[in-house]
Amino acid sequence: MIDFADAGLTLRARTSDDTDRAELAAGTVALFDLFLRREHEFGFNPDVVVEYPDLEPGPEAPFLAGVVAYVEGRIAELEASGPPIARVVILTTYGPLVGPALQGAGWDAEHIDMPAGPDGTWTYRKDLRAEGRTLYIEAVNEADEKLRPDFLLELTDDQGRLRGGAWGAIHDRDGARYAYIATMTLDVGLKPGVGTRLGEALHQTLAEAGVVAAHLGTQTAGPFYERLGFRITHRVLPELRVRTGEDGARVTTDLVMMERRLG
Repeated sequence: MIDFADAGLTLRARTSDDTDRAELAAGTVALFDLFLRREHEFGFNPDVVVEYPDLEPGPEAPFLAGVVAYVEGRIAELEASGPPIARVVILTTYGPLVGPALQGAGWDAEHIDMPAGPDGTWTYRKDLRAEGRTLYIEAVNEADEKLRPDFLLELTDDQGRLRGGAWGAIHDRDGARYAYIATMTLDVGLKPGVGTRLGEALHQTLAEAGVVAAHLGTQTAGPFYERLGFRITHRVLPELRVRTGEDGARVTTDLVMMERRLG
């Protein structure tokens, strides 16, 4: 296993082959909290309106039950108080529910196949005019049963504080094993190169588990994952997130879906 001693860190890697999933799940909570703290360093592009529709009470929720009317209503509300909406982009794991209506209304559709990730993941896009804002709607089932923790990597310092890690799911399909990386993050102030080594440790852990390919989606870390050997399979929305770089320059990142072959 990759050594992090020179960075003052200890890596613990576990999988569902050797650890109960309930124990793994407990570890993912703290890791997700760390991820959320780091995500706050990025803002959203002011030219993009980002919405997460209420998906309760399930199939009867307005977005799921009448997606075309829902989107048209939101566009009307937004344009009544601001610049026009030029395009709408939807990322959802409810493709089988909303896809027929959207495609019937002339939307462009693209399936995102992640064998260990949420089933029914699709993107839908409709261009309305040449100039204006983008409405981005993300409707994802965070309680998807496939998103069970099958692997958990935790980096801790000499005081036992969590400083980074990764977790996700592993599933078999057509005689091969695949992984979905739900979260991978690092705390601030770590030694340069720790992220790359964490990526290498994750690769090693998954390869030893027999995984042939790993998939993920990210709004903020596409360039980092490309350096680790991931390739972009879908560029869902360019320049979604914005932050200020160390030199004061404006840095944008795209919402992308990615894959890395391990075999």
